[in-house]
Amino acid sequence: MVIAILRMKSFADRTADLIHALRSVMRPARAENGFLSSQISLDVDDANAIHYEERWRSPQDIETQVRSPRYTHLLALMESASEQPSLEFHFVSETRGLEYVASARNQD
Repeated sequence: MVIAILRMKSFADRTADLIHALRSVMRPARAENGFLSSQISLDVDDANAIHYEERWRSPQDIETQVRSPRYTHLLALMESASEQPSLEFHFVSETRGLEYVASARNQD
C-alpha cells in the first residue's frame, strides 16, 4: 500500500474554495485501478490547515497517478497555499491492528 499525504495551509478566505477544488481532484481517483480510499480533513487547531490523503494498492498505482493530468491539477493547487505545502509518499509494507497491541502487551 502507498499513502500520499498532502499538507497545506490556505489563506483564510480561500479555504472553502480549496477544499472544493481538492474534492474535484479526489472524485475521479475513486474510479482508478488500485484506488483504496481518500479523505480531506482540517486541523482542529487551525481551520486553514488542510490534510489531503490518498491510499493506493501498489507503488505502480501511485506512479500512474503521479503522471496523470489529475495529479498535475493537484500540484497546481499546491501553489495556491499560503505557506510551503508538503507532499509525502509512504510505502507501507505491513499494517497491523489491535491484535498487535494484544500481542505486545502479552509479552510480559
